[in-house]
Amino acid sequence: MGGTGKTPMVEYLIRLLQTDYRLATLSRGYGRKTRGYRMASETDTAETMGDEPYQYYRKFGTNISVCVGEERVLAIPSAIMEKEEIEVFLLDDAYQHRKVARDFNILLSDFNHPFYEDYILPTGELRESRKGAKRADCVIITKSPEAIDEQERREIKANIKSYLGEKPVFFSHIEYDQPHLVFEHNTQQLAYKGDVVVLTGIADNTVFKSQMASKYNVQKEFIFEDHHNFTLKDMDDIQEYMMQQQIGLPIVTTEKDMVRLLTLAEHSLFKKTAVFYIPIRFALEEEEKFTSRLFKLLEEKKNLS
Repeated sequence: MGGTGKTPMVEYLIRLLQTDYRLATLSRGYGRKTRGYRMASETDTAETMGDEPYQYYRKFGTNISVCVGEERVLAIPSAIMEKEEIEVFLLDDAYQHRKVARDFNILLSDFNHPFYEDYILPTGELRESRKGAKRADCVIITKSPEAIDEQERREIKANIKSYLGEKPVFFSHIEYDQPHLVFEHNTQQLAYKGDVVVLTGIADNTVFKSQMASKYNVQKEFIFEDHHNFTLKDMDDIQEYMMQQQIGLPIVTTEKDMVRLLTLAEHSLFKKTAVFYIPIRFALEEEEKFTSRLFKLLEEKKNLS
């Protein structure tokens, strides 16, 4: 399910591969108001592509192709017809989409909610039996503490080994960048331990909320469901809160939420209120071991083609 860190993982892979291969990302496009196959262009928004694909396009669109399509088995040939030079597809959230053969399966598992302790929906959050983990070429534990107790590390690897055998297990954590203004016309600064309002609409906001609480004095949280398409009414509610407080508190949000706010840029709330988003990066332990394995596979496939 959502919240395991798929988006920062895809961005990590884009940064890793974009200089050596002609890349395309392919996502379902959750939350978009369009249907069918679509390749991102400068006229697209989060409403037409979905928040995650549009985020990829905003950050990497000059170097890669960003595609969406409910039926990935149909979307891939459509993308190749549009751009025949594509060499590598990064399938976002496609572990259970088995109609498409793939060369490298990466299974992400949240450090605080590992798959081997979870259950199938609706009891738990797994989309399939734990046995499905055996299809993975490697497992990456996401949202790990930066310093993991060695005993705990060994226990996690031992639990995963019973499903994957000797396939590698990697640990990763999220690194937070400096705040960025969403709307450049507002020059208000975000002060350390200053008062803020937090706005999120992501699957698991636990780490983000914890990070914000450690750096700022959070006065109010506006929490929405994952992929929520923000409305004028949502912004009206936030503006009403600001008026009640008689102070223009800065709003802090995630990068994924930011791309969905852009369509509401003309709302009066944003004329007076500074909005900041916090970019994140995926930090992988034993990175060289992972990258050498991946590049070796890609070169082997390239030589066969």
